[in-house]
Amino acid sequence: MELETCIKGRRSVRAYTAEPVPKEKIEAILEAGVWAATAMGRQPWRFFIIENRDTIRYVSDEAKKAVSEAFPLFAKRFETSEDIICYDAPVLILICAETDKSFSHSNLIDSALAEQNMSLKAYELGLGTCYMGWIDVLVGSKPEVMSKVGVPEGYDVMVSLILGYPKNKQGSGKRNKPNILKWIK
Repeated sequence: MELETCIKGRRSVRAYTAEPVPKEKIEAILEAGVWAATAMGRQPWRFFIIENRDTIRYVSDEAKKAVSEAFPLFAKRFETSEDIICYDAPVLILICAETDKSFSHSNLIDSALAEQNMSLKAYELGLGTCYMGWIDVLVGSKPEVMSKVGVPEGYDVMVSLILGYPKNKQGSGKRNKPNILKWIK
């Protein structure tokens, strides 16, 4: 697949089939992640892969509770039995890094760069992904949930994404032209 086609074709997917993702595809996606740019070559990312649907649903339900508590204006939206966090995706990947206050900012950026590579590779392989921003709220307000799921002590969840086969064909999307604040020559 041409790079431009991949960049412009990838979309955030919020509806998945129940079809499991083969281990080989997950491994290829993780491999793409580790080739991302990283501050000082540190490669801080550690991947925590969840394929157990009950565990994914637990994380999703706990995230709904955390968001409702943190953002009362959104609470009504999250009063549903539907999985509106992980969208019944068959795979949830938590990109973690060792807890290190000196590098917390660069660990977050490095993990986000890895996630972008992973999303592009997934698209190339016929899979869909979606960055799970609401899980950030859960991680920040109820870290005990991540511990209960099995994220080892001494690691922080930096970025989370869901992965699976899209239920629907994705649209083409649109972006604005680059908005250049200033260009100094």
